[in-house]
Amino acid sequence: MKPKIIAVVLLLWVGLTACQQKSRYLNEAVTLYQRGREQLADKQSEAAAESFSQALLAVNRCNPDRPEVKRLKGQIEDDLGTRYWKHGLFEEALPLHADAISLFDDISDSTLLATALRNCGRVTASMGDIEAAQGHYDAALALAQALNDKDMENDILIESSRDVLLVKEDYNQAIVRATQALEGGASPDICHLTLGLAYYYLEQDSLALTHLEEATKSRKPGTRMSAYQSLYYLYQFAGDYQKALEYHELFNESMMLADQENRSEQVQRTKAEYDLQMQQNALRAEQKLKSLYLYLVVGGLLVALAVVLLLLRQKTLSERLKAEEMKNQLELELKKNKVYVTALALTEQITVSTLDFDLKENEWDDFVALIDKVYSDFTQRLLDKYPTLTKSDLQICCLTKQGFSNQVISILMNLQTNSYARRKSRIKQEKMNGLEDERSFEEIINSL
Repeated sequence: MKPKIIAVVLLLWVGLTACQQKSRYLNEAVTLYQRGREQLADKQSEAAAESFSQALLAVNRCNPDRPEVKRLKGQIEDDLGTRYWKHGLFEEALPLHADAISLFDDISDSTLLATALRNCGRVTASMGDIEAAQGHYDAALALAQALNDKDMENDILIESSRDVLLVKEDYNQAIVRATQALEGGASPDICHLTLGLAYYYLEQDSLALTHLEEATKSRKPGTRMSAYQSLYYLYQFAGDYQKALEYHELFNESMMLADQENRSEQVQRTKAEYDLQMQQNALRAEQKLKSLYLYLVVGGLLVALAVVLLLLRQKTLSERLKAEEMKNQLELELKKNKVYVTALALTEQITVSTLDFDLKENEWDDFVALIDKVYSDFTQRLLDKYPTLTKSDLQICCLTKQGFSNQVISILMNLQTNSYARRKSRIKQEKMNGLEDERSFEEIINSL
């Protein structure tokens, strides 16, 4: 009997130890997950991703059949998937969200399931699978409506209208959803901007003007900038050049504010130097005008000379206006290009909606071609000087020439910031005579 008793005791001890171990792993997973959530609140994205990864390892050692384990694992996977998505790791994010959906469905947690479906919609939209994205968004929307969760419902309405319906050119349905979100209490400036863009594409200018004017009341410089830009186009096409000029100036002011908030210190310094140069030019122009007025009080020869100078100035101004008009037309084409518009949106604010983009090869080709028009065969001059540059290298050079920040360029090129920095360094060192040229990559680009 004694050996049997010992065996039973040993089995009980092993079972108890295993239970304690699993309980310890569960507590560890909970602690790591809560730490990741706190790091997210402090905007420590990479640290949060590391905490979520460790929490996932811990929770995978727990009993997978327990409901609390399924719930925690689903939450960890959903949050970790969102971190991957924000860093452009869409293929890694998708299976995490898909498994979270399955886990939340198993435990019948509709609130978490709606969130996971919405996150899965973002990822599939980023991967270019718009139909799948719409399916996820619609399922999430149905759950949010069943739960009477108005905040989530409004967010999904806006995201699906901007990220799916506008991409599919289903502008009427985008208007329906954005209107529902607006009436439901969603952020009015974002709703009005979305409605303004939809009506703009439908060429219903009066309605577009109404909503875009409302969007200009936003406190966010980036939102105002988008509204001012669209209003500038509308008034220019309508022939109201005075109004178009007003909104163009407002657009520039908003762009400066957005630049100050989002762009790198180097770009800010460039803008400051540009502003100083413009002030100096304005001062010189004012001094020239004063000199011209003085000439008018002088005798015949000086009057004749002043008239000649004025005629020459008018001719120069006419030629400058023609050149400016041609440049403006090229810039208008550039601002219709999806690569440029996406970069501006990311410059304005890096959000869920601005990160949901899919750039095709032909759109990149159009962007590079337009940069060549604006900067006089820029890429050809680059290739003449540095013939080993690849197509991808040229895209980076064009984005840099246009003044976009390292962060924006890294997102567009689907690279992490550190990876992009190394990529840029390799281009300079290996393909741009970096060992002999002590200038920075940006200085080399801007010198052409």
